[in-house]
Formats: sequence, structure tokens, C-alpha cells
Amino acid sequence: MGFDWGFALIPLTGGITLLICAYLSKNYEKTVFAPATAMLLTWGVALTILSFLPLIGFYYVSAEAVLLYVFGAGWFAIVALLTTFLLNSFSKKNEMYQNLELESLNYTHIVYFWTFISFASYPFAYSEILSHGSNLTEISYNIRRLSVSGESILNPVLNNIFVIVGILANIVLFGVIKKKVKLTTFLAVALPFLFISLVLSGRSGLVSLILGWFVIISVLSNRVKFRIFVLPIILLLAIIFFGGVFVKKFDIEGKGGSDTFIVLFEHVFGYLYQGPILFSRYFNNEIDIATNWDFFNSACHVLSKVGLCVPSSIHADFAGYSPENMGNVYSIYFSIIPHYGMFGLIVVFSIYAILLAFLFHKLKSLSLFAVVVYPLMFSAIVLSTFKDSIGYSFYFLLKAGIAIYVINFLFSIKNNYKPTK
Repeated sequence: MGFDWGFALIPLTGGITLLICAYLSKNYEKTVFAPATAMLLTWGVALTILSFLPLIGFYYVSAEAVLLYVFGAGWFAIVALLTTFLLNSFSKKNEMYQNLELESLNYTHIVYFWTFISFASYPFAYSEILSHGSNLTEISYNIRRLSVSGESILNPVLNNIFVIVGILANIVLFGVIKKKVKLTTFLAVALPFLFISLVLSGRSGLVSLILGWFVIISVLSNRVKFRIFVLPIILLLAIIFFGGVFVKKFDIEGKGGSDTFIVLFEHVFGYLYQGPILFSRYFNNEIDIATNWDFFNSACHVLSKVGLCVPSSIHADFAGYSPENMGNVYSIYFSIIPHYGMFGLIVVFSIYAILLAFLFHKLKSLSLFAVVVYPLMFSAIVLSTFKDSIGYSFYFLLKAGIAIYVINFLFSIKNNYKPTK
């Protein structure tokens, strides 16, 4: 399959258009971490890179799919920017200094509690993990196979404890930024959690977690230097590559340095951008797959507890994003377009944009709920070329709301701030 500039210019033009819009949006919002800028930047970079991936054998993205991607990202950005404008216009003058929930927590007690439940649960998690094989590669591969088939890895109690551990990690990280918690303390508890997350949730779960922490550091720290952006990028690429080795996505044994680099290059870009290619092929009826993704599926999972809904499987059929490579992720659009069409896309993206713009606004005013939820939502934007993690976060949002209410009740320092007159 030769390279055709005629086909490549279509996604390249769409990508450059979104990147220009991202630049304008960033100038208004003053940050790349606001939802409008993040969505434009994510899909602008994606389409630009996708235009050149046929050079290494990947399929082209169709003109129809490019138009859909540009429209979707653009519509999301317009609604998010409008929401931000309205929130800024109607906010009280001194809102940034009111209701600073994160500032009014007892971080000493929180760290004690976080450390206790973490190290109390880690041995049980390790025990369940080790039951799936005799070495790390075998364990990772078997857990991934079980996950694909829809089976739970941890028991429900332990799984919910890990949700709480992750929620508290975000809060404690803010304590590190404000020098209320030592960095070594945070790392001592967080690093085992990161390893367990990689094994249990795979690379996308760990990438989401690290991106979320990066957002907290970047948005809530007053002294962020450019070089802090380099480490997360290197770390995320390493997670994608070595995570693929662990779950036997590809083999580098016996390969030289140049061959390993080629494998790394192909795998990283295949991992990140197979979604838009595969959805393009579905959108143009080039592949026949079951349309079992649905943004409502997480809410359906909650309703299934009382017998009101039957959730569908989250694992899609495999298809080729190149003549030699198969994948089964189809981007955020696959959870909306097949079932609800363009009108559904406009409605759902509007809801997503309003929600994320509101959460980002509250994050800047140090809302406890926002510091837990928005980092996950930002990660969902970055990974929207991969899947729909916004709609599928509904169940987590319910758990997070309950956990945050309890955390605020137990660890808030009462009457620490007087109301602003």
C-alpha cells in the first residue's frame, strides 16, 4: 500500500485546523488543561499524526470520518468555552477564596488513614494477583485475558477499597504541592498502587492515573516549569511500550536496537491511534463489528443492580487498522454514533463539555470533588481517541461522591475559614 498525499492531506488539513483552534482556545483559557483546549489539541495532534501513519502501513482515515472528528471536537470546544464564559461571568468576585475545601482538610490524619488502608489492602491484592501465574508476564497476560472476558480480578470489597485509595491519592498529592505532606511519603504509598493498577487495569488505566496527577500538579501548583512536561511524556511512552511487552502484545526478544525502535514506534502509535482508524473503517462500512459500546452503559450497570437494565459487554470485536495489525478500540465516537447518530453526538458532547467545564472551574477554586474527578475527566479527553471514559465513568462518579462526602465529614477542619463578605 503506497503513500497517497491526496488521502493524507484530508486528515492533515483537519488536524492543522484543530491545532489552530487549540492555540486560540489556549490564549483565552490560559492553559492547555481546560477541557476545550485539551479536546482540540488531542484531536488536532491525532489527525496530524494519522495523516502520516500510512507511511508505516496503517490504513487511511476517510474524509467522512475526518469531518466527523473535526465537527465533534469543535462542537465540544464551543460548548465548553461558552460554559466557561458564563461561569466566569456569573461567579462572585472573590470565589477563588471561598469554600476552599482542599485547604481545610487535616492532611496529617488523611495521610495516616490513606497509608493504613493502602498497606492493609496491598497484601490481599498481591495474593490475588499472584494466583494468576508464576511470573509477571504470565500474570499480566492471564489477567488481561480474564478482563477481556468480563471477569472481575479482585473481590468487590477490595475493589472498592482501591477506589478509595485512588481518591485519597489525588487529595494527598495536593498536600504535597502545598508542602503539607512529604513527597517521599506520597511515593512510598503511591508506587505500589501504581504497580497494582498497571497489572489490574492495564496500560490505559495507569496512563489515565498518571495524566490525572499531572493535571493536579500543573493546575494547582504556582511554580511549574517546562521541564516537568518531559518526564510524564517519557513515562507514558515507557508504560505503553513495556506494558505491551508484559502482556505479550509484541516480542522484542532477539531484536537489535534499530529493530526495537521500529517496534516501539509502530506499537506506540498503533496503541494511541488505532481507534480513529478503526472507527473510520466502521463508519465507512469497511468492517462489520458488533456495536456494543454505549455511553449509557455505566449508568445501565448501576440500574442493573435493581434489575432495571442489562449492560452490554465493553469489549468490542477485533478488526485491522493495518494489513498486519488488529485492534479493538474505536474511539469515543463508537459509544455514541452507532446508537444515537449525529443528533445524539451533539447532545452527549454538549453534556460532556458542560460537565467538564464546570468541574475545571471548581478545580481552580479548590473543590474537593473536582480534584478527584476532573483529573480523570481530563485523562478521558486525552484518551478519547481510544475509548469513551467520560460516559463510562458514571458508576465511579457515584462512588466518588459518596467517598468524598465521608472524607470531608471525617477530615475537614471546622470553621477554618470565615465567609467572605
